[in-house]
Amino acid sequence: MTALDNVALGVVLLIVGGVCTGFQGPLNGRLAMSTSGSFSAFLSFALGFWPLLIYFLADTKGGKSVNWAEDTKSTPAYAWLGGLFGGIFVLVLTLVIHRRGASITNGVIVVTQLIISVVIDQAGAFDNEQHDCGGLRGGGLACMIVGIALVTLF
Repeated sequence: MTALDNVALGVVLLIVGGVCTGFQGPLNGRLAMSTSGSFSAFLSFALGFWPLLIYFLADTKGGKSVNWAEDTKSTPAYAWLGGLFGGIFVLVLTLVIHRRGASITNGVIVVTQLIISVVIDQAGAFDNEQHDCGGLRGGGLACMIVGIALVTLF
């Protein structure tokens, strides 16, 4: 059991991630207004590389605790596409947010992520644990969709 298995710590980290995501879009959008969307998206990943590198080096003892040859062979091809989707996400966010506003942009993104997540959970896709989309889960998703519709329209 590691510190990340602690539920309270996990919730705190998710809140920190949510705060970071909430700031990332508007800040990248503002930078795009002064430069370009492509530069802003690129810079976002260039700056984000450094904290990821520091964590990677600390987590893997400088890369020594990773069995590179074995781990890359056992990884399904689709698992390598996460960074591609992340890059597209940051680019789209950067291009749209200053035109639509932070609440609409982030709201649509969050609801879309939730819809995709429910589908992935329902199917147990990508080796995730399978969770049925029952009444309360489906109702919560419906409330989120109605909520973003209200934020977008009013």
